[in-house]
Amino acid sequence: MADGFDIHLNEEQAQRLKLVAEAAGVDPAAYAVQVLEEAIEAGGSIGLQEYPAHWVQEDEERWVEYERTGETVPLEDALRDFHAHLAKRLAEKA
Repeated sequence: MADGFDIHLNEEQAQRLKLVAEAAGVDPAAYAVQVLEEAIEAGGSIGLQEYPAHWVQEDEERWVEYERTGETVPLEDALRDFHAHLAKRLAEKA
């Protein structure tokens, strides 16, 4: 049986954790423990579920557009949009 251990987050991971925890109205450490507990209870199945059809369709459309134009979305823009959407979803759950 494990005695426990510390998990190191780099600066970017810590900032992202802080943002989502604040959006959920909880302490970042408590939020991280909650997420880990949910993952453990899920028995490792997190990430294996199928994605909603509209996500798959959007991905396909974006790929077709990329192949046509060769243009991409800057990572900073994509991450900003992702974090804004995540914060909104978490606020809706609260």
